[in-house]
Amino acid sequence: MTKVLLIGFNPPQLIRDIKIEAAHYRTWQFLQPLIDDGHQICLCAGARGESTPRVSLPEAWAGQVDYHPIPFGQRGWLQQLQAAHDAFQPVCIVAVNYFQCLYATRLKTNKPIWMDLYGEIFTLIQAANFRTQTDRGLQTTIDFVRQILIAGDAFSGCSLPQQHALVGELGMAGRLNRHTFGFEFAHTVLPGAPPIPSTYPARPVARTLLDPVGVAKEDFVVLWCGGYNTWTDVDTLFAGLEQAMLDAPSLHYVSVGSSTYSGPDNMYERFCNQVKQSRFAERFHLLGWRPWSEMQQFYAESDVGINIDALHYETIYGTRTRLVEMIAGGLPVVTSLGAELSYLLQLRNAALTFEVGDWRGLAAQLAGLANQPERCVALAHTAYDYAAKELSFTETTQPVRRWVREPKHAPDKLPEHRITMSRQLEYRARKALRQAIWQVMGADA
Repeated sequence: MTKVLLIGFNPPQLIRDIKIEAAHYRTWQFLQPLIDDGHQICLCAGARGESTPRVSLPEAWAGQVDYHPIPFGQRGWLQQLQAAHDAFQPVCIVAVNYFQCLYATRLKTNKPIWMDLYGEIFTLIQAANFRTQTDRGLQTTIDFVRQILIAGDAFSGCSLPQQHALVGELGMAGRLNRHTFGFEFAHTVLPGAPPIPSTYPARPVARTLLDPVGVAKEDFVVLWCGGYNTWTDVDTLFAGLEQAMLDAPSLHYVSVGSSTYSGPDNMYERFCNQVKQSRFAERFHLLGWRPWSEMQQFYAESDVGINIDALHYETIYGTRTRLVEMIAGGLPVVTSLGAELSYLLQLRNAALTFEVGDWRGLAAQLAGLANQPERCVALAHTAYDYAAKELSFTETTQPVRRWVREPKHAPDKLPEHRITMSRQLEYRARKALRQAIWQVMGADA
């Protein structure tokens, strides 16, 4: 048994009635296996602007989880986090998600730290800056990421491409030095499926959530679940849905989600405006954000889930948590190719796919399922089996579970390997000299 200080977002169980994001699921993905492994957890959780939960911990966590809601971003958060650390006296620290990793760097501690950077932050910043047409904050992010890379002892990302990116960033931060040669710094922790029954869930007899919004029992429902981001290709989505509705008269689109950011001309508003002008407008049901407690019922009452992206670096280096959530809920999925997860699902026949921007391919996949709904059954069972096994919380978190059993500092963080102040001054002087020679003479020395 190890005493683990886990810094993350609030798991979904603690905020059942508000909007849930991938970061909440990611914390649960790390927390649950550590509980199952018998570790003692001090959970310090919260997010900027999120109210403190007023629900009790799940009974199954009792005796193992000491919960401290932390008002990150508000006055006194660091003192509260430090106090929880000092009272708990952890053996190691696990920080989950970018900002929580950054918060962990502020702790006064000598404990080894696992940093989980769920999604490549620079690709996210690039997408956000493209939206706002400014590069404000980019240099600050570079400095913050460097702090995380210097403070951590082990790192994980959401995909193999992000793992490779982490290695490059660690090199730029000076962590690929002589002491860490051969040391496994970076790991992949794919998005995971929560504990689910071994048998496929039965579909409900009635559509208790969808019937009131105008969806009949015989209709074929395409479900969108989650946020419409900068990289959501709503034009392809709309064109594909309209064509599918033309080819399959029973097809309806249900959206449970909204924009992930405020501001004019966001992707969700663009999509809503397209829907208003559609000849099939009555078959689009845009329900906005719904609480986490309803999600399983939405999965059960729908026929297929959908994910669609534009192609850029965030898509390539990131992942799509919603895909795992849906197949774990018994819902087959259709997704654009781009993120590593989409190719893994395609390889295992656990999803139908189409190329980025190919609205005809999207329409063909959706209409094909709507006109032959029995195909959904086989697809859903294959995907559910993949979620229950290879994509389970237990399997995806193997790297961090092994580390927590025997947490240790990276070799260059060991006291005997730390660079002395005099040597640091020498290296800085040599660096300044070489840069001066390069600028003046254009020569290396």
